Amino acid sequence: MPATNIKPAERKYEFEQQLTNAINQRRRLRFRYEYDVHYRVFDPYILFKDEKGRYIVGGIRIKDESKPIKKPAACKYEVGLITDIQMSENNFIADPRFKSVNSKYATLDILCAIDR
Repeated sequence: MPATNIKPAERKYEFEQQLTNAINQRRRLRFRYEYDVHYRVFDPYILFKDEKGRYIVGGIRIKDESKPIKKPAACKYEVGLITDIQMSENNFIADPRFKSVNSKYATLDILCAIDR
């Protein structure tokens, strides 16, 4: 989940570009977040700027390598707190229920979404 920082983390333009590419190509990712030693396996669906000015990637966490019994779940992460990204050669099939026109995204600045 995005950390409750008082101000947004510094932008990481390279990661934003990698996330945009992964969303457009429907490519699965592995990434480290904040102080994690282990990676998370993630299917990115949307990249947006929230009301607090944070750049956020949302999607489905497939696996948390530090907690292997954790079930897949919808998650959001602040891009500026990601410390490493590895793009997989594997594509994923997006859940057709995801809609970036959903009211929860209505007031946000969407940079990229899987359904656009």
